[in-house]
Amino acid sequence: MGKGIDSVNGISITTSSATYRLDPGRTVMGDCNVVSHAHSDHLPRGGNEQAVVASRETIALARMRTGRDYSAARHPSVKLLDAGHVPGSRMVLVKDDLSYLYTGDFCTKRKVYLHNARPVRTDVLFIESTYGLPKYRFPDPVELAGVIRDWAADTLNNGSSILFSLYPLGKAQEIEVILRGMPLFAEESVARHNSIVFGRDSGWIRPLSEMGGGPGIIISSGRNIYPQIQPQVRRRMLRATASGWSLEGRFSGGYDEAFPLSDHSDYYDLIEFVRRCSPSMVYTVHGFDMELASSIRRELGIEARPLRARREKQRKIDSY
Repeated sequence: MGKGIDSVNGISITTSSATYRLDPGRTVMGDCNVVSHAHSDHLPRGGNEQAVVASRETIALARMRTGRDYSAARHPSVKLLDAGHVPGSRMVLVKDDLSYLYTGDFCTKRKVYLHNARPVRTDVLFIESTYGLPKYRFPDPVELAGVIRDWAADTLNNGSSILFSLYPLGKAQEIEVILRGMPLFAEESVARHNSIVFGRDSGWIRPLSEMGGGPGIIISSGRNIYPQIQPQVRRRMLRATASGWSLEGRFSGGYDEAFPLSDHSDYYDLIEFVRRCSPSMVYTVHGFDMELASSIRRELGIEARPLRARREKQRKIDSY
């Protein structure tokens, strides 16, 4: 079997001994199928193989989110490393004919509830480029957590409630940890994710149905939950969100506050991560992939190119 890399079904690495499929759209029997985390754009949408290499948390979340009976597999050439993105997220290190590091979605900044991603020396690096432009520089998450907590406390002290609209896996749990000890209430989708992420420790955030007349903080996945909120709470309620995109004001409309808290690495963290991994080849994935590849070549002198899926049946890139 010839070795190579393609991006037809996730990212596939084929060596003389095995085929490794990283975040495949469909799992393939006989191959090593690896899932980096449980966000929907990284979960397999089909395939007969339900044994995947993934963290325990990702397996449980994937079962809940897809209804598929995933089970955990291992492979002697594959090691999972903290990615710092969302609960259960892992980078993937494959050591075969060469060493290959796939970041998936990742964050190198320290956070209040996750271990951050750390660079690893590798021959080939697949790196996400969601925020791969120099205009994206995020504040320190721990310092920003203090800002968020102070704002929330002041809002509650003024007699107003808060509706935080957040992604139910990752950002919701981070905001909940930041605001722990305050009156927190989760709508159903967020509560289902919490039951897996926090387990028995989730008693400090209650179901939205238990919220009285306020003030309190509602953690929502963004669905229309206004009918579930008592009118006296809605009348004095501020809306907030948290996302790296708020740096460019994308969430300004309709929100009283939008905090630039991201689950991803910013541009400067991406460049530094590549430098410290010291690969001979870099493939950029998603987002501003062309721009980041150009920056890596210019700033670090390392060969880099975007890895993009095409409509062809198979797109072999090269022998890396």
